[in-house]
Amino acid sequence: MVGLAKDCRSRHPTSQRIFSRAEGVRGAGSSLGHRLAPSWDPEASSSEVAYCEKSRGSWLLVRHGSALQLMQLNNLASTKNGMKKATLVLSLMCLFTMPLLLTNCGPMNPRCPFNLLPIVEIQINSTASNHDDYGSTAGYTSCRARVTNFGAPTFRLPFFELPFGGGKNFPGGVSVELRNSAGSSNLVFSASGGRAAGSPSIFATLPDDGGWLTFYVKGTVTNAVDKTASVEMATAGATCNEVVLARKAMMVPPGAPPIPAAPSRPRVEIEVASVSTLDDYITWAPVSCQIRWADGAAPSTLNITLQNMSGTDRLRFADSSLGGGATATNAILPLTLNGDGSWVTFYIAGNYNNASLNDKDAVMEVIDGSTNSLLSREGVMVRIRKNANNLTTAESDVDLEALKKWDLTYNDYTDFVKTHSRNSTGSNTVAHRQAHRGSAFLPWHRAFILHIERLLQAADPSVALPYWKFDDNAPNMFTPDFIGSNSPGNNYVTLAAGNPIVSWTLPGEGVAVGIQRQTPYGDGGHPALATELATLGLGSPGFTYAGFKNSEPDPHDPAHFRSGQISWIGPDPSLAVRDPLFFFLHCNVDRLWAKWQWTRTRYTITDVNVYDLQGSYVSPAPGVAGPAFTVVNGTITANRTLGQYADDTMWPWDNVKGGSPATAERPDIAILAPFPTTLAASSPSAKPTVKSVIDYLGITNTSPASGLGFGYDDFFPY
Repeated sequence: MVGLAKDCRSRHPTSQRIFSRAEGVRGAGSSLGHRLAPSWDPEASSSEVAYCEKSRGSWLLVRHGSALQLMQLNNLASTKNGMKKATLVLSLMCLFTMPLLLTNCGPMNPRCPFNLLPIVEIQINSTASNHDDYGSTAGYTSCRARVTNFGAPTFRLPFFELPFGGGKNFPGGVSVELRNSAGSSNLVFSASGGRAAGSPSIFATLPDDGGWLTFYVKGTVTNAVDKTASVEMATAGATCNEVVLARKAMMVPPGAPPIPAAPSRPRVEIEVASVSTLDDYITWAPVSCQIRWADGAAPSTLNITLQNMSGTDRLRFADSSLGGGATATNAILPLTLNGDGSWVTFYIAGNYNNASLNDKDAVMEVIDGSTNSLLSREGVMVRIRKNANNLTTAESDVDLEALKKWDLTYNDYTDFVKTHSRNSTGSNTVAHRQAHRGSAFLPWHRAFILHIERLLQAADPSVALPYWKFDDNAPNMFTPDFIGSNSPGNNYVTLAAGNPIVSWTLPGEGVAVGIQRQTPYGDGGHPALATELATLGLGSPGFTYAGFKNSEPDPHDPAHFRSGQISWIGPDPSLAVRDPLFFFLHCNVDRLWAKWQWTRTRYTITDVNVYDLQGSYVSPAPGVAGPAFTVVNGTITANRTLGQYADDTMWPWDNVKGGSPATAERPDIAILAPFPTTLAASSPSAKPTVKSVIDYLGITNTSPASGLGFGYDDFFPY
């Protein structure tokens, strides 16, 4: 391994911590490590040990051939100092010292968001089928949960093996909290059931060998609608940013369950994307699902129909013949299941103009084709970015609570503040030009807002960033109960006492509690700028990206600047992210780009009309201007630096810092690296390129794809 480590990355679906040999080890994996896809270099042949550290802990990576194992180290001060100074710790003899080190190695806790996280399956009534996902107020319902990615590879040497962690990803088990989902108190939990009083939440440990944890739930009230109660599981423990691992929908009916538990009724099992519930969040793009007849071997087949539960109509269906660039559009879908229990593939997508209002309110039903009886129900969410002015109070509260958690509880929001046009000492033009006044303005900010959205979703999976449609009035948005209203006499907005962000705090920024913003255009929130219609016309007559990227000076700039000279959101990019309104503003900038892509069919990433700077900084495509960077009177007039070309990786997620010449220089920090990749959307990678965020729906894929996991409420791009 050359040099000290630079990049510790953990990736799913192999559920193993695999790291890039060529780049070494940096010590922190993805913020949502359990949802990452595999990427590693198996070509190395020698045995190596590398040390890396971060403020949250010290780490040791050991490799022999293609096998790698990362361990968190405790109390290794003397060993650490020696290893830290080394540039190479590369020999088989080094591996034989590992048993001595292991005496000081603590268990690999699932410290979020920097380590591998468990993928969890939850079963109501302890069955994989959903036919019995019903509880009662009279007594407890037995449930169970398990970790599905519990196994870690044993580290083998030529003559013996070292079973680091006992061959387990989570030695000692995973500490979790079982509770109601946010804003709900429908259930109480117990570790023993019986006559126990129950509690709104309980703490437990998931076995480290994939064994089942049994727990019990009881309703406090009955539900009029199916899937309106949820069992939520989150990580627990002082060393971990609390992350939701599962959210399983159920119902406490006022009488008999909607699906009778008759033994003669066929049982079916459904998986939306995977056995985990964390990928049960869909957009307008298709998501692959599977269903099977789970009663065991049978000589016959079972004809079923998939449909929406009455009163919902949020889902659309397609069979396995669905092609690339298309989405599910059928209101009902007939399928035939085999008696041998084999899986049958189908697709679901959101029904345009009917996105979810709450988690799990998009409910699919399985109907027996011969008896017309209800066999199963599964709740998911059509999670779409919406106009902030049109959100319900419940929807806006979900967003604000998640922002509060990442700012006031975890103090991680300032990482975004420090990244946008900053370096370690403050405002910096090198950081500024990575994201502004160049072709990468739109893709960079698409990645930036997607990054924080995925972190917010770790706190609450139902979060979708709203957008501020800044060419319209937004009276419902600029209120004390939402994003804040004008405060006469000072420069801080008025926030209601019950607003989750009323104590908005930015540690290390040296500013008072609150949000500094003037709104001279009034609480209606309508600055004078280019209209949406005018913006979508940019680049005419050929509608090229080279023309559309002029949406940065207008409407983007006026939306920032006309909030007042001393507002955080205003003219200084190094301060703009202090105001959470920044992400609502840029969500709208991204929506305009996405809408332009849709109206002009601009998805093919190799097309110069889709993105003008093809190739890479080192090797521009033929006919594309090579690297240039010019400033006239303090204004950037040309910005073709490293990070602006389609094949370039984007700072800060690529963890490239410093360098020369100026056209290849990066800031001296990269605190947001790597990019979080979720179970629901494996793209972009931990080191996204500019082109990897352009086709955000996977329109150009040859097979159906869910894209980057977001969509907008005002257009249907299929």
